[in-house]
Amino acid sequence: MSPTASLRFVGENVHVNVAGQNIDQRVLDQLMREIKGQLIIAGFDIETKDAKSINLKVQVTEFTPGNTALRMIISFGAGRGSLVYLAEYTSQEGKTLAKMNGEERFTGLEVGYNQNYGGTTTLGGEETATKVLIKEAAKHIVELALNPEQK
Repeated sequence: MSPTASLRFVGENVHVNVAGQNIDQRVLDQLMREIKGQLIIAGFDIETKDAKSINLKVQVTEFTPGNTALRMIISFGAGRGSLVYLAEYTSQEGKTLAKMNGEERFTGLEVGYNQNYGGTTTLGGEETATKVLIKEAAKHIVELALNPEQK
């Protein structure tokens, strides 16, 4: 569910909550920091809370960085990393402003990742896959707030 207009017209303050059952707390913390950073860059205030504040709840349902050896040896999607989540922006009254089911995948075959994250990203191990999955998820979550055409 996309917003009818940029959420910047609703409010400039966003309160972020990232949670996930059976997900490593370090991954959840990294995702929260990345979302907050990208929201700040997009012009939102994440510290101030007032009557017009927007709440962002991200529920991570699945995370695996994948297996580098399988990605390199077998390819064709074997050993892929994944991050599956539900992101929902709500008003202070609890009205849903925007919502998405997100899936980020990292198979090691993505050409763009080498351009966006460094020359050997697709050859990276668990730490690299985690970083890419988190950055991509945060990017899509923030884009949802800014782009009414985002589906």
